[in-house]
Amino acid sequence: PAILQIPGAALGAAGSAAWLSAALCLPAAAALGGLFGRLLDRRRDGEGLAALLCRALGAPVGRAVCGLWGLWTVFYGGFVLRAGADRFVSAVYNDSPEWLFMGVTLLLCLPAARGRVRVLGRCAEILAPLLWAVFALVFLLGFKNVDAACLRLPDSQPVGRALAGMLPLTAALCSAVHLGFLADTAEQDKLAGPCAKAMAALGALGLLLSVTVLGTFGAELSGKINYPFFVMIRSLRILHLIERMEALVVAQWVAADYLLLSALLRSAARALTAAAAGPDREADGRTVFGCAAAAALAGRFCASTAFGLHALETGLIPRGNALLALGVLPLCFLAGKLRRTL
Repeated sequence: PAILQIPGAALGAAGSAAWLSAALCLPAAAALGGLFGRLLDRRRDGEGLAALLCRALGAPVGRAVCGLWGLWTVFYGGFVLRAGADRFVSAVYNDSPEWLFMGVTLLLCLPAARGRVRVLGRCAEILAPLLWAVFALVFLLGFKNVDAACLRLPDSQPVGRALAGMLPLTAALCSAVHLGFLADTAEQDKLAGPCAKAMAALGALGLLLSVTVLGTFGAELSGKINYPFFVMIRSLRILHLIERMEALVVAQWVAADYLLLSALLRSAARALTAAAAGPDREADGRTVFGCAAAAALAGRFCASTAFGLHALETGLIPRGNALLALGVLPLCFLAGKLRRTL
């Protein structure tokens, strides 16, 4: 989600000040992670976000919210599936059908989504250093192409425009909140600090993406290029050792899509199971399979063209995730405090 939406999400409002928006977004991302972690710290043994919603809002309202959240997560999973396929077709395999990549990705993710969450977490722990290493290599090589003139702030209201670009950038990081439905498998350690650090790291990644992409292409050209980050890395070379830098990033895409979609399918199944049978019931394999089938349909029909998919990417998707992260979660926290159930 970060590579797809940063810095493009802020360009419409901030223009050449989008990199400043990303800098201002960093503490906001850390604060969001801290709030998310503090809410999860209120869980009891074996509880996740579904149980917290039911305790904070009351069982009927909490289960209804879980149901709506689960349906949104299924739709978002379908978008992730379709966007990943579109990214491959647009950037690498131009003449290939999208359904082929969607089908292969979904088949890869199903065993992980239906299996133990701990295994998925271990996969993430193994892949995370590799993902960060690729990013570090790209930024190290890409900074030599950054032109400071492209990062010059606009002459009129630079701070106001930067603040206007903060919200879409923060919304681009809000997809992490769906993982709260998997917190029932986590140990009872305090999560406020780790969540804040993780979101701050994503905010720092967004800042580096913004500075590198905008410094290479400028604000106007960056807004016209599909996947400017990928276009940027096509010109990067490591002496004569690696001539196809984009191959490393394509491998990174596969790993990131696998982890994100698997977690979303499991989270959606957990939320819908809580809505139908209560937060104490564990999602079974049939529910996960049903969520996968619904996500495939959502991905197939969510947009008829690449332009429609881009409109979802910059409009409905980040706004929906931001509504849950910045609206529902604080409301849940406040309701739980007022009702003294958290």
